[in-house]
Amino acid sequence: MNICKHCGVEAENGARYCPLCRHSLQPGGEGEMAEPAPPVRDHREASRRIHRWLLEILSLFSLTAAFVVFAADFADDMSITWARYPLLSILFLWCSAVLLILFSRRTWMVLPAEVVAAGLFLFVLDRFTPGPTWFLPLAFPVTLLFGALLAFTLVIVRKRRLSPFAVIAAALLAGGVFVVGLELLLNRYFVQRGFVSWSAVAFACILPLVALLLYLRSWLRRRQTEIRKLFHV
Repeated sequence: MNICKHCGVEAENGARYCPLCRHSLQPGGEGEMAEPAPPVRDHREASRRIHRWLLEILSLFSLTAAFVVFAADFADDMSITWARYPLLSILFLWCSAVLLILFSRRTWMVLPAEVVAAGLFLFVLDRFTPGPTWFLPLAFPVTLLFGALLAFTLVIVRKRRLSPFAVIAAALLAGGVFVVGLELLLNRYFVQRGFVSWSAVAFACILPLVALLLYLRSWLRRRQTEIRKLFHV
């Protein structure tokens, strides 16, 4: 194996240029660099293929989950009773994920689309639930909370240009805050008192995951050069 004198990465025997820094491995050609290789495929076409693949996988999982829920409820007494609630939830999650995939580079379209989807989901859920309507006193504030946290998260991600680990950490933190706010709104609506119990436990469980993600982000940054040499990227 040849060792590149410029970056120290290993190259195969007979290789003319370093696979990492593209400097010459031939004697007397230390300053020579290879021309950058042309892109294998257009970036936009690659992005479209990735989006199409994600949509196919997401749709397959959603259809499978919906079929299992429908079959379990229908096999019980040959009718649909409780299944409409998880089926509606699966449809909402599918729509939300599709919107994020399709408008991943258009923040100004993602936010209103997701808020509208959440509002419609809660409105339809209110129609399915027997008893007095609860959309305006409960679901509407929940939708506003969801939109505010989503907007804050998207702004932070875009402005700070966060890494994937940091994006997941920010989403988890926003989810934890949403859970706490949701319990406050629920308790205010049902018992006319604002307090937290189970949501505090859920938020406390999220914090170690956020800390782990941030540590992995810092660890990868410190060892970025070593990892690039190891995998020849």
